[in-house]
Amino acid sequence: MRKIALVGIAVLALAGCSSSSGDTVTESTSPSPVMTASPAGAIEVADAYIMTNGDVAGMFAEVSNDGEQAVRLTGGSAANVGMVQIHEYIKEGTKEVMKEVPGGLEVPAGGTVELMPGSYHVMLMNVTADWQPGDEVMVTLDFDNGEQVQVEAEVQQREGMQ
Repeated sequence: MRKIALVGIAVLALAGCSSSSGDTVTESTSPSPVMTASPAGAIEVADAYIMTNGDVAGMFAEVSNDGEQAVRLTGGSAANVGMVQIHEYIKEGTKEVMKEVPGGLEVPAGGTVELMPGSYHVMLMNVTADWQPGDEVMVTLDFDNGEQVQVEAEVQQREGMQ
C-alpha cells in the first residue's frame, strides 16, 4: 500500500510556524490494529496518540483513505484546544522548524499517510487542559470533502521529559 510519511514534532514550539508544502512518499506494510472510521467509512484513523509540552501538543496517527478520491486533512477541533492545524517539521539550513501545511495534507485514494514525530503532525495549540500521560483525548479531524472523524488519542510521556 502506498504510504505518505507524515512525521511530527521533535521539539514542540511555535517559533518559526509559517506556511510550507510538499509530501514525502514511502512504502509500508505495518498493520493498523486500532481504527476509528468516518461515518461514510472511507477514512480511517489508527494508533492515535498525543505528546504535549505545556500549551502545545502534537497528535500522531495513521490516516487511511479507502475511497476512490483523494482527500485532504485540513484541521480539526478538541475540547480545551484553541486551534488545530496540520504542520510539518522541516529543516531550513541549520534550523529545524514547524510550519503549517497550506490547504492541508493529502491522503491519496486507496492510500495511507502516517503522522509521526519528525515530520507531519496534527498541531494542537493554546491547550488549556492539564493532560497527563494515560489521559484519553477526543479529537475531531476535518477533511476537505466535509467528513469529520472523531479520534480518541492517548497522551503519552514525551521522551526526555519527567
